[in-house]
Amino acid sequence: MTSEVTFPEMRNEVIAALRSFSDPVHQATRWGRWEEGVNYYDDLTLNVNTLYDDCQVLPSPESAVPDVLLEADVPALRALDNALGPMIRDLGNRPDTDYLADPRWPTVVAAAQAALDAMDAQPC
Repeated sequence: MTSEVTFPEMRNEVIAALRSFSDPVHQATRWGRWEEGVNYYDDLTLNVNTLYDDCQVLPSPESAVPDVLLEADVPALRALDNALGPMIRDLGNRPDTDYLADPRWPTVVAAAQAALDAMDAQPC
């Protein structure tokens, strides 16, 4: 098993997205909120883009080994895609609040926390 990834900064971006997905308080208080003078913005789309487009760890996490992920990360990220992917297909570009209110959202939050725990357990 590889103990290092090729692109550790991309791995850090994935970890940041997982932190955002795994924290309902952060989602409720920060997602979609822009503040003048604050150089920070976060929302569902930003994090989905990080995981699916920018870092390409979803929907096929095994294809991101060893560039961004370790083999040990794959099962937890696959579980996250199994929870999040159907919601994205069903809800599409609806507002973040629609995702947060969906009865499936707690499963996404739990899967993101499990993926975050898996990645934190394997420092690179």
